[in-house]
Amino acid sequence: APEDLMAAARPIMEAVSGTIHHVGKGPGEGQVMKSCLQSIIGSIFSATFEAAALAARAGVSGQALFDVVTTSGAGCGITKTALENIIDRKFEGTGSGIGTMHKDLTISLDMAEELGVPLFTASTAMQIFHQGKTKYPHGDNWICTRIIEDIVGAELHR
Repeated sequence: APEDLMAAARPIMEAVSGTIHHVGKGPGEGQVMKSCLQSIIGSIFSATFEAAALAARAGVSGQALFDVVTTSGAGCGITKTALENIIDRKFEGTGSGIGTMHKDLTISLDMAEELGVPLFTASTAMQIFHQGKTKYPHGDNWICTRIIEDIVGAELHR
């Protein structure tokens, strides 16, 4: 957006975000950036769900997985929050509804298709979120773990 529009909108943006990035002057550049970010976030989520199911099936404690992942190179706010909710079995009402990620991944994948960009990992993440939203439409993102847990016949607990 042009600088004058950014300046006018800044107080509103500051009210809802601690960090504001001006990513471009052309229309739609912010949406492109959000799509890139959501592709990464969805992919991290799906890898976390798979790791949780693998740990459960192998008999590793949820606390051990949490401790190792969150203090490693894979540790970030996404893995920390997801694993914490997974091992505490909090799949609804945590403020991270599955519908939003499903929508965001849909937008990202539609944009990628339009531009001819393959998003292999985000496409796989979308399949997990699609199954999660279909089976648990009112759940939060981490409820997708239950889809994989059902397949492997094991649940991860603290």
